Amino acid sequence: CAHQAASPAPATAVDRPPVVDGDVVSATVAGLPILIKRVPSAEFVAAQLVIRGGVRNWTPATAGVEQLAVAVATRGGTEALDKDAFSRRLAALGASIGGGSGEDYATLAAKSPQAAFPEIFGLLVDCFLRPALPASEIEVQRQAQLARLRREKDIPDARLQVMAHEALFQGHPFAMRAVGTLDNVGKLDLAALRAHLAGLRQTSRLLLVVVGDVDAAAVIEAARKAFAGVPRGDYQERPLPPLAVSAARLTGEARPLPTSYIQSAFPGPSWRDPDLVPAMVAMSLLGQREWDEVRTKRNLSYAPSAWFRSPSMPFGGLYVTAVDPATTMKVMLDEARRLRDQLVPDAELGAAKSVYLTRLLMASESTDGQAALLARMQVLAGDWRRVRTLPDEVRAVAPAQVQAFARKWMGRWQTVILGDPARLDPALFTAF
Repeated sequence: CAHQAASPAPATAVDRPPVVDGDVVSATVAGLPILIKRVPSAEFVAAQLVIRGGVRNWTPATAGVEQLAVAVATRGGTEALDKDAFSRRLAALGASIGGGSGEDYATLAAKSPQAAFPEIFGLLVDCFLRPALPASEIEVQRQAQLARLRREKDIPDARLQVMAHEALFQGHPFAMRAVGTLDNVGKLDLAALRAHLAGLRQTSRLLLVVVGDVDAAAVIEAARKAFAGVPRGDYQERPLPPLAVSAARLTGEARPLPTSYIQSAFPGPSWRDPDLVPAMVAMSLLGQREWDEVRTKRNLSYAPSAWFRSPSMPFGGLYVTAVDPATTMKVMLDEARRLRDQLVPDAELGAAKSVYLTRLLMASESTDGQAALLARMQVLAGDWRRVRTLPDEVRAVAPAQVQAFARKWMGRWQTVILGDPARLDPALFTAF
């Protein structure tokens, strides 16, 4: 009689042997990618467990669940240590554990003295795999999250940021903010938090980054033991759609305020676009020009700025609070036009690069800062080595690249005004 062929066994995660690249060791254990950067003589070790997905992990009806779940998991104790015992142990070791979620990814982060790291790493893993999630801590963190959402309605700058986010990301998955909504967060319960955390426990969606004076082999072995029972899963990061912003738009909210608060943003180049680094430098330079023209020379506002932010959906923009919004925004847009229409002098561009590089250096002074940068580059840029190449990329930016960025990307201003919308003409932005 015929014999039916046996079905192949399910594929299992294959460990990737450690690869040494300068001061960084990379490996994969049980499907979990690991980056370890040794910093000789560093007194503190930082570990960050990154959970990929961000907005892909929730819906409009559940936005806020990941932020609440991670906050409770990292502050409410574990199955082995209740909240009080957990807090006392951290204090005794001089360590900290915390976490939060963003639109791109969530992070559980630990930092400890070098000698305490093995124990702290175990506690960090327990927070993720075996959190206590006590009802009392769920309520504490819920109220903190609700308080933040309520403050966003009352504080003008916070309200402006929400309006700007809604205007720029209308119809896009990024519109579902990690902090959620008052209605969503008010309804979340223990079952929802447990279910969400359970869905995140797949090594295919995780990244572990450790920075400090540590032995890479010991970290890899600790990770192997800690995540041995965690399924690999089948998570694959789906690309998010581009921002559907085709024309300039002005929206406003009337409030009886002494000044009007204004933010005007535009979609920017992605992490894999050659215009990204010129954008970072250009907007840093524009920020200084706006300060000089708006505050120093004309005294139109105490806090004008230009900036570039680089999540997976990068965007740049202008911000100001002013008594005379029309005059002030005309000056700010004139400076943006100057960046677009005239080449930046070499000396001014060199100064802007120095400012940007100083900020980058300051962000990586601590072990947790370095861990955050490595994680960010791996998740958003697709390669942690971008940490090393970014400074040289900044130094190489030429005046023509700055102008090319401004010509291609500036415009399609998504502008919001909180205060007196009637004092701002939409034609200011459509005529850019």
